[in-house]
Amino acid sequence: MNSMPGMEASIPAARARPMHRVGAWLLACACACAWLAPFVHAATLDPALPAERYTVTRWNADDGLPHSQIHAIGQDADGFLWVSTWEGTVRFDGREFREVGRLAPADGHRLASRLLWPDADGGMLVGVEHLGLMRVPATGEARPACDRFPVLEAVRMARGIDGVPWVAARDGLYRLLPGGDCTRVEHGEQLTGQDVLALMQHADGSLWAGNRRGLYRWHEGRLEALGERLGLPPGEVRGLAQTGEGDVWIVGDQGVWRHREGRLEQLRGERAEGLLQDRQGALWVALTDSQVLRYRHGQWQLLDQRHGIEGFASGALFEGREGLVWFGTTHGLFRIADGPVRGIGKQHGLANDYVRSLLQTADGQAWIGHSGGLSRMRGSAIEPVFPRAGMRGSSVLSLARAADGGVWAGTYNRGVLHFGAGPQAPATPLADDDSPLSTEQVRALLEDPVGTLWIGTERGLVAWRDGHLDPQPLPGLPALPVRTLHRTAAGELWIGLLGGLARREPDGRLVVLRPGEDFPALSAFDFHADPDGTLWIASDRGLLRHRDGTFRLYGHEQGLSGSALFRVLADDLDNLWVSSNGGVTRIPRKAIDAVDRGQATRLELQAFERDDGMPSRQANGGSAPAGWRMGNGELWLPTAAGIAVFDPGRVMEAYRGEVSLVVDQVAVDGVGRDAASSHALAAGARLGLRFTGISLRNPGSLRYRYRMHGLDHDWIEAAQAGEVSYTNLPPGELRFEVQVARAPADWAHPANVVQVRFEVAPPWWRRPWALLAGIVGAGLLLAGVHQALGRRQRQRARVLESKVEQRTQELHAKNRQLEDASRQRELLMEQLVHQASHDPLTGLPNRRASDQHLAGAIQQADASARPLCVAIIDLDRFKHVNDRYGHQVGDRVLARVALQLQASLRSATVFVGRTGGEEFLVVMRETGLAQAIALLERASAEVAVMQVAPNDANTLTCTISVGVVERSRQEGPDALLQRADVALYEAKRQGRDRVVAG
Repeated sequence: MNSMPGMEASIPAARARPMHRVGAWLLACACACAWLAPFVHAATLDPALPAERYTVTRWNADDGLPHSQIHAIGQDADGFLWVSTWEGTVRFDGREFREVGRLAPADGHRLASRLLWPDADGGMLVGVEHLGLMRVPATGEARPACDRFPVLEAVRMARGIDGVPWVAARDGLYRLLPGGDCTRVEHGEQLTGQDVLALMQHADGSLWAGNRRGLYRWHEGRLEALGERLGLPPGEVRGLAQTGEGDVWIVGDQGVWRHREGRLEQLRGERAEGLLQDRQGALWVALTDSQVLRYRHGQWQLLDQRHGIEGFASGALFEGREGLVWFGTTHGLFRIADGPVRGIGKQHGLANDYVRSLLQTADGQAWIGHSGGLSRMRGSAIEPVFPRAGMRGSSVLSLARAADGGVWAGTYNRGVLHFGAGPQAPATPLADDDSPLSTEQVRALLEDPVGTLWIGTERGLVAWRDGHLDPQPLPGLPALPVRTLHRTAAGELWIGLLGGLARREPDGRLVVLRPGEDFPALSAFDFHADPDGTLWIASDRGLLRHRDGTFRLYGHEQGLSGSALFRVLADDLDNLWVSSNGGVTRIPRKAIDAVDRGQATRLELQAFERDDGMPSRQANGGSAPAGWRMGNGELWLPTAAGIAVFDPGRVMEAYRGEVSLVVDQVAVDGVGRDAASSHALAAGARLGLRFTGISLRNPGSLRYRYRMHGLDHDWIEAAQAGEVSYTNLPPGELRFEVQVARAPADWAHPANVVQVRFEVAPPWWRRPWALLAGIVGAGLLLAGVHQALGRRQRQRARVLESKVEQRTQELHAKNRQLEDASRQRELLMEQLVHQASHDPLTGLPNRRASDQHLAGAIQQADASARPLCVAIIDLDRFKHVNDRYGHQVGDRVLARVALQLQASLRSATVFVGRTGGEEFLVVMRETGLAQAIALLERASAEVAVMQVAPNDANTLTCTISVGVVERSRQEGPDALLQRADVALYEAKRQGRDRVVAG
């Protein structure tokens, strides 16, 4: 029977028959398999790992989300993660959130979205406030998902066992048919006003719906209260899922319930917001307040605030194609991953997660030095070892194995402590409280085979032998801060200094290497020896290799970040690992070999940061050992937020496989086009392309290269996705090709390749008829012009010859006058500029010049990512000098101090200026805090021994107090000077004549 004009199409309600139940269930499985087909190659969360081994990473509005409250999460066919929020919808490629601008109205106002669903054409369906259910295709404009119902207020969707999605809207029930058509389900208006919170089609064909009052079932055209029949208490039902075994899981206000073989049982009592079954069969439940549960093989495991989860759950739970579990709260978007990097911090029992040093003893115990003291890890249990009750605490900076199986610990202000290996780990100070060693800051320790304990302090190297302290065990060694100690198999003792490098030969001979002359760095922070005798050195300039008496530097020019390296470790897979304040980097040895052979100019590296699971990208160093290779092959590296644990085998495995690669924007003369595979361009068109590889698990591992065939002669490599533009393209056929690979990039086997073709039309003046006409016209024009110019030129030549002689004499006289005036003006300007920018008493740059130099140094530090230190120097008790000897002597003292500071701090990267009174400003570019402190302490000592004669009978000395700080990221001049001033005040408060770091 045909429907009358104007009547809405409808389909009969689904009627389940017993004989069809098995067939329906098989169809559902087939649909599910078809939907998962693009993902079967991808990895999943390792089900064998306990939940606490997973890493939880968060993004919020500070990271680019339009709003931190997440409503829904989905993924399109290209692999982009879609996220809906109060302030619109965004796509995420693992690095950057980009707004889906096609959903914004003409005025640019952002509309809230609450529903996401993958569309059959590879795009997404988005439920948008005021617009209804919208279809956003891979290319083209967004449009209503249903032509018959352009403003369909969809609240929930569910996959049908026949492959056709169900749509619960505010005004009833719909089906979303292939091709984009929507039909209203007969009698589905019974769901009107039900506020559906969860929707699921059961294997028996019925539709289960959760709302604010409980659980309902829509079956054979009727809506019935199912919760009461099953025994489910009243309350909101927010999540429904049916497992392959036929169990139905229900979550909501009344906790977590399971319906199995006609019996309903409560498994958890906590209030829940969302439910997900992953591809491994595990159930994930988002509890309301900052908790996520995983249920597998009858066991519950919990992730909560200890793992970084914050906020109230929104019910958004999603498993992506890479097997990662995503969920949303009021505080942002969260990712649960099982990557090759995990963290150990306070949530695991660590007393303080600002970790400085760690090692493993022969009995398998891990010893962890941190700002709060010392902890010990036996098995999976972490226990505090120091300080104990009644003991004065201190930060533990360094560790070393002791011959008795225990450990030596170097502290910030307690000297050296010994801890036994037994269960009680008894603590014993190395020296008495009245020993100079008891208050030393110890950053390196090494016990040699003969029992000597080498101790690296801020004042130099000392040794403990036979119960006595040797304050100068190596005469001739500079008294510089010691950062690391290493003894080679041949018996050499290498000493890494803050400002130098030295080694003691087995015969006792000391070799001191001068920075920049004998080795290509300033400071050394770690050593690693290969079996063949090669020594790798972590330095402030990069990675050094010492072989056969020569050094080779691998630094910024070879692709390293430019930050100082703190630790070098080797794995069993032929890789070196280095840590820095910019993260941890894996360097394949074959990449080093390629640079050595001249096959590459830059190292192929793999960098790890917070997105890869590190607790913090700042890997702490400057004390030893700043990391350890454990007995099971894992690499443990200290960071500012806990220990970063790397499993090299999992790293190599996790960073393989295909990567989705998309050219998602083509713009011609600033106007966007659909990202098609070919385009026609007019002559002279300006072309812009944007490409991105999508790896939500390991975004930092992707590397790119691209070229425009027919224009570019070679590949152009890029470390990140981005945009590329072309102008003045030659006419003809061109082909843009972009490739993506995982680091270290193997371009012989890229992970994916995308090509876009272009046909560029020639300009009109390059067409055949235009060329022929141009040739003829140009010939005639040139002939006429040639004749006319010849006549005119001869006339002008005669006139000019008569004037040249006269003007030549006049010009000679004028030139002499101008040259004299110019020289006088230049001298005057130089004097005025110098007077405006320099202090007349000391000759140093004045406050104005100092402020300008500081601003320029900050801009240079931002551009080069190099460190920057600022110090404020003040003469101690200078008023006393003026009062006793007079201002004339005071001026002489200021001038002498200024001259001495210039001499002590003379360097191309150091600036000294007088900012007023007895105060000076020092700006130290490309200088870390430790190096700055060493330079300023030397300058302070040289000022202290300087003598000034106020009269014939007396001489006086003076001292300075110094406050120095290192610039943090994006810190401006005012904040830097304020922190330096606070440090200066602390130097004054501590008694003057000292350098204090802020």
